[in-house]
Order: sequence, then structure tokens, then C-alpha cells
Amino acid sequence: MIYYISGLGADERVFKYLDLGQLEYKYIKWETPAKHEKLQDYCKRLIAQIDLSKEIILVGVSFGGIVAQEISKIIETKKVIILSSIKSAKEYNWQLSLVRKLKLHKLAPSRFLKWSNRLTGDYYFGVTNRSESELLKQIIKDTDRFFMKWAIEEIMSWKGNSTNTNIVHIHGDKDRIFPVNRIKNFISIKGGGHFMIVNRAKEISDILKFELKN
Repeated sequence: MIYYISGLGADERVFKYLDLGQLEYKYIKWETPAKHEKLQDYCKRLIAQIDLSKEIILVGVSFGGIVAQEISKIIETKKVIILSSIKSAKEYNWQLSLVRKLKLHKLAPSRFLKWSNRLTGDYYFGVTNRSESELLKQIIKDTDRFFMKWAIEEIMSWKGNSTNTNIVHIHGDKDRIFPVNRIKNFISIKGGGHFMIVNRAKEISDILKFELKN
């Protein structure tokens, strides 16, 4: 069974353009995190949505890629595929590394984070047309502020370095949120930005179908 895990606060809308043919899949739904809940504990709760009696393949986008890696530390998975994500804190660019080190993300209220994301989202996500922009803005609008604040804190404190050898990393070479200059061992999508799960869905679908057969 294939399980899709969306990005920060997003939902199954980001996967709607993928076409995996007859392959069976299910969406992992975000749950409300408890106050001060650690990512590892949160991931243990998400596992309740997974059928452990079948082979498990996790496909995670951005923050969902981080969550997929954490889940794979707890349960056995056949394969983990991450898109527009990172495999460890070493793959942050210098700007995010500085924010992480100085804990600057703690200074911004959740209301400001949502407002700034809506204002600059098109640029950082690599949106290519009006319909994509509207989808992105709606996703950001629908994101719970508490969840966003919690998730950003967990992303900034995450170290990664999974020992899972079955991780496949697909990444756009024009990603502005996680630039490729520090990303290692990935399948490159030429011209792909952080929103490539939407605007490069055909290319990504072909790669996924190939990887899922192997």
C-alpha cells in the first residue's frame, strides 16, 4: 500500500495531479499535535492510519518527507520516497541553518507566518500560473496556525540522518525553500520548484511509477 503524506498543513489536494495508474494509495491525515509534542511521538500517532499487515511505501512531500522518514524509523517500510524535502539538517541552506541556530523562527507569531507565506508563497514555491497560485493560497489559508507554528519548530529542531537505505529523494533544481546546493543523492527535476508536485506532476508520476516497480 502506498501512503501519501502532504506538506506542512496541506492535504490531499497537492497530490491530485499525480497519476499512478492502478496502484492503490491512501492519504495520511494530519492530526492536531499536543502542546510541546515531539515529532517522534506525533509520528507514532499517525501510524494508527497505516495497515501494518501489508507492505508499506511512504511518499512524503516537504515536511511530509521528514515525517515519512521518522515513521520509517518506527515501522518496517518497503520504500520511502520524499519530494521537495531534506534527509538531514545538513541539507539546509545557510539561511535556514542560521535561522535554526539563532532560533529566529520562535520570534515570529503564527499569524505573521501565515500572512508572510501568503504574500511570498508564489515566489518561494515556484508557482507558474494563476490556478496554482489560488490553490497554494487556499492551502495556506486553510492551515491551522497552531499546527504551522508547531511544525516549523519541529522542522527547525530536526536532525535527520536516517539509516534507512530505501529512501528515494526527488528534488527540483530550482527549489527556493530547500535549494539543491547542499542536497545529496537525489533525482533531479530540471526547472522544478517546491510546488513541482503540482506543476510537474506528469514527470513526477513517471518517476514514481518506475521507482514503485523496483
